[in-house]
Amino acid sequence: MTLKTMKINWIKSKWFSSLVFSLIFIGLCWLYNFNETFFQSPQSIHIWRQTNGLSITQMYYEHNLNFFQPEIQNQLGDDGLSGKTAGEFPIIYFAMAKVWQVFGKAEWSFRLFQLLILFSGIFFLFRMLIPLTGNAVRAGFISILVFTSPMFIFYGPNFLPDAPALAFTFVAWFFLYRYIEKHKNYSLWISAAFFFLAISLKITTATSFIAIGAWVIFESIFIKSEKRVFRFKFVHYIPFIVSVLLTIAWYWYVDYYNGLHKADFSYRGIWPIWKMTAEQFNKILDVLNKIFFKEFFSPPLQYATILVWIFMLFKIKKIAPFLGFLLIVMPLGFAAILTLWFQVLDGHDYYLITQMQVLVIVWVIFFIYLKDKKLWSHPVAYVLLFVVFGLLANDGMIRHKARYEGWMNEGFKLHMEALTEIQPYFEKWNIKAEDKVISIPDYSINASLYYMSRKGYTDFGSDFSKEETFRKRIYQGAQYLVINDTTILREPLIQKFTNSFVGQYRNVKVYSLKPAIH
Repeated sequence: MTLKTMKINWIKSKWFSSLVFSLIFIGLCWLYNFNETFFQSPQSIHIWRQTNGLSITQMYYEHNLNFFQPEIQNQLGDDGLSGKTAGEFPIIYFAMAKVWQVFGKAEWSFRLFQLLILFSGIFFLFRMLIPLTGNAVRAGFISILVFTSPMFIFYGPNFLPDAPALAFTFVAWFFLYRYIEKHKNYSLWISAAFFFLAISLKITTATSFIAIGAWVIFESIFIKSEKRVFRFKFVHYIPFIVSVLLTIAWYWYVDYYNGLHKADFSYRGIWPIWKMTAEQFNKILDVLNKIFFKEFFSPPLQYATILVWIFMLFKIKKIAPFLGFLLIVMPLGFAAILTLWFQVLDGHDYYLITQMQVLVIVWVIFFIYLKDKKLWSHPVAYVLLFVVFGLLANDGMIRHKARYEGWMNEGFKLHMEALTEIQPYFEKWNIKAEDKVISIPDYSINASLYYMSRKGYTDFGSDFSKEETFRKRIYQGAQYLVINDTTILREPLIQKFTNSFVGQYRNVKVYSLKPAIH
C-alpha cells in the first residue's frame, strides 16, 4: 500500500469524517454565539414556552418529585392550591433535575444537555446518510442543514421539547436503517424506543413514523417478499406496537392527571384552519410572510426545496418505490400538520420545527438520485455545497443574533430582566423562598415566577381584573404582590392591594399582602 493510498483511506475513514463533522458542529455553536447566550436567562421570543419546561425542571429539582407527578410554579391546579399538571413526556426535565441535584442548578447545563441531544440526532442522521448519498460531504451537507435553521438554532438549546423530538426521530431513522442493513431485531427495539420519545415529546413529530408505518403495511400486503424494503414478519411489528401503546398510555395519563387536578398548561387538541375567520387567517399569513417564513429556514433554501421536490416528482419512476412514496406522503403529512394546527402559528413558530424532517427527506431523495451522476462527483459540486452551507450558516447567525436584540427581546428587557436579579433583594426584604406571590402583569404561565424562583399566580389562570380573585389568592397563601410594570399602579383595583410597600428594584415594586387579608 502506497503512502498516497494510506492518506486517501485515512481521509475516507469513519473516525475522520465523524471528527470533521463534530468540529463543524462545534464551530457553528461558536458562530451562533452559544458561548455567551448559554449563560443568559431565558429570553426573547416565546419566554412563555421556555419557562414552562424550566419550571417543571425546577420543581423536580427542588422538591424531588415523583416522575409521574410533575408540577409547575403557577398554582393553577386543585383550584389554586397546587401546580400539579403535565404535558409532554418529562424525561428531559426529570433527568436534568437529577443533574442539578448533583452539580447544582445552572441553565447553561440544561442548554448543554439539550445541545448534546440535538448533536446526537444530527450525527446519527449523518452516519445513516453516508452510504445512501455516497460520501461524507453530501451526508454532512444535508444533516447540518437542520442546524442552519434560525428556529432550530434558537429554540433547540432553549428548553423546548420540539428540537429534541426531531433529534430523537433522526436516531430512530438510523436504527431502522441499521435493521435494513443487518437485520438485527434489537435495532427495531431501539428505533421504536426513540420514536416513542419523539412522539411523546411532540405528537406532531409522528409524520415520518406514520409514513414509514404505512409503507411497511403496504409492502407487506402488495409487494412480494424478495422486493420489500423492510421484510417485516409479525415479530418485527411488536416493538412499534409497544411504542404506540406507550405513547397512547402517556397521553391518556396526562388527561387523567390534569383532570384529577383540574389544571392544564399544554393544549393537546387541534387548532384547525377551518375554524378560523378570514381576518385570523390573513393575520397569520402576514406573520408567516414577514417573520416566521424567514425563521424556518433561509428563504432561498425553502424555494430551492420546493423546486427540488417538483423536479423529483417528475423523476419519481427513476427512484425506488419506497422513496417515491415518501416523496409524496411526507409533504402531505406536513400539509396536514399545517391544516390541523394552523391557528397556533400566530405566535408559536416552533411548531414547525418537527416538520424539518420533511425538508430533510426531500434533499435525501434528491441526493440519492444524483449519487451516480458523473457531474455530481466533480470538485465544483463540492465547492458549491460548501459555499451554500456557508451562506446558510451566516444567515442563521444573523437571525439568531436578532432574537436577542430589538423588538424580539424588548418585553424581557423592559419588564422581566429585573426579576432574574431580584433574589438578593428578596432576602434583604425577608421574603422567604416558600412565600407565594402574585406576579403581574404576566400573561404567561410561569415566566415571572420562574425568574423569581417562587410559587404563586400570574394572569394565566387568575383573573386579576376582579377583586375577588385577589382575595381568593391571598386566602390561598399569596403573601406578596410583585409588579413589573408600574403603570398598572394607576388602576383603582391595584391600589387596594398596594398599601404596604416592601421595596423596589429597577422596574419591579413589591408589596406585602398580609394587611390585605383583613
